[in-house]
Amino acid sequence: MKEVMRIIKILVACSAISAVNAFAAEQPRCQQQTVENIKMEMCLLPGAAFQHDMYTLKADKTLVFALVDDYSEKVEMEHVIPEGQTIELPLSKQNMSPIKITGGCIPESKEGAEIARVCNFYWGKLQVVKNARFEFN
Repeated sequence: MKEVMRIIKILVACSAISAVNAFAAEQPRCQQQTVENIKMEMCLLPGAAFQHDMYTLKADKTLVFALVDDYSEKVEMEHVIPEGQTIELPLSKQNMSPIKITGGCIPESKEGAEIARVCNFYWGKLQVVKNARFEFN
């Protein structure tokens, strides 16, 4: 039974990796920054030619969001922290409720073509992504 469970876990992991790789035309391009001892990772997952790109944000390897490029320019997400004992991401513990994640990945253009996106995000009062620039070839 343990062997069957191990095989199932391997198959699930392989299918998840395949799903990401099927979407991305290239390997993800990621930039890391540290805020309040939390490792933030902002990634661009390039889509195939003439397909949409995805942007992801992780805090200490926990996925916070994944956004398609069309909806990454102006982002505002809100979380109301419930009363009592809760499990919260460390950056949500800023003595504010609701806590918001705001910002975006703003396109830069040259001669009518998008050449890059620059991402900036705040988590409450803290800037967690600062000028993460992703250039397009």
